[in-house]
Amino acid sequence: MFFYYHIIILLSAVHWSNAVGAMKNLWNSTYTDQLKHDLLFKYDKFARPAQHFNMTTVKMGLVIKHIEIDEEKSMMIVIAWNKLGWIDEKLKWNASEYGGLQVLHIADHEIWQPDIVLYNSAQANNIDHYGNTHCLVFYDGTVIWVPPAQLPVFCDLDLTWWPYDTQSCHLYFGSWTFSGQQINLTMREENGEVEVDMEAGQWEVISAKGQRHEFIYKCCPEPYYRVDYTITVKRRTPAYHAILFTPVAMSIALTLAVFWLTPAATEKFLLSGVTAIIISMYLIYFSVRLPSVGIYTPVIVQFYSINLCLVCLSMVASVITHNLSRKVRSRPVPWVIKKFLTGRLGTFLALSTTKNSFLVQSYTDKNGEEMQECNLVREECSNMSPSRNDSDWLLLAIALDRIMFLIYLLIFTLIIIVCLI
Repeated sequence: MFFYYHIIILLSAVHWSNAVGAMKNLWNSTYTDQLKHDLLFKYDKFARPAQHFNMTTVKMGLVIKHIEIDEEKSMMIVIAWNKLGWIDEKLKWNASEYGGLQVLHIADHEIWQPDIVLYNSAQANNIDHYGNTHCLVFYDGTVIWVPPAQLPVFCDLDLTWWPYDTQSCHLYFGSWTFSGQQINLTMREENGEVEVDMEAGQWEVISAKGQRHEFIYKCCPEPYYRVDYTITVKRRTPAYHAILFTPVAMSIALTLAVFWLTPAATEKFLLSGVTAIIISMYLIYFSVRLPSVGIYTPVIVQFYSINLCLVCLSMVASVITHNLSRKVRSRPVPWVIKKFLTGRLGTFLALSTTKNSFLVQSYTDKNGEEMQECNLVREECSNMSPSRNDSDWLLLAIALDRIMFLIYLLIFTLIIIVCLI
């Protein structure tokens, strides 16, 4: 009985040994499993994979995929692929010993990575810019890591010519803890050009270039390396023509049209009021759309502000000309002014043709009960008592309107020339 008991124990041990062996062979059934086990069994991902007196050269490149600019926060957000490559002395193997396996895919959290961060990141509490992607490890120890990255940086935005603006922002990359004697940060592209692979968006990349710098600080004798990328973008503005600049032309036309209405027309005030409301609405839109704090005021905002002041002044001028044309006056126009109205100035302003076609004014009868239109030159009014002086005062009101029209036309022309230059 005792003999059978030992036989059963021996058979069970053999069966268990075979099962463990089968599991072991199943787990290490590929060269990839064996290689990862051999490389990473005692691998310390927190230790730089080189002797402390040797330097690790890290090559860096950038592929820009998308760019956004937040005007309110003065921030540029670059969506890119950050291409990093280095030699890991602890990840070398003989490919012939592992079935000719030359490339190994390893998760980024399993091996050492250089702490290359964005120095001028707009998110100061988070320096982990990169997504979790696998690394490609080659048999000679070369490691290639291309993680997607979101890189927000503060930028001194110049919105003077918004929305036809061009912005330039800088991205500063470097090691957070290692000096240049430990990590030699270089660029993959010899000419510094940055690869751009963007889909259609609001911004178009005009230029993107990198440059490597070496710094020696007062505190430390060893050098520190930094790679600076300068990205210049231009705003694509097809939609802004209809949204912003069509109202600009409309507001100019409405402002000038006020001076071509008859001085006695009350529609002048209505037209000026509507124009002022439209301009005020756009100024409110700009206050929401653009940052309120900044050293650069967009030209278009300045134009709308100036135009609002001009509309208010035109309303004041309309009040004056309306008063001159509607009020019955017993005193004649001063002879000096009348001389100008009948002289070269009157000819330039086309006042001579106005006498026969445009001098129409409303008067009440003697009892103050009716309102009629009366041609002061032809005196074709019944029950009216217009004075010959009223004709000259009306001519003066028309002359003032046309002079204001020319002044405003000159102002708008100068503004347009300045904006184009």
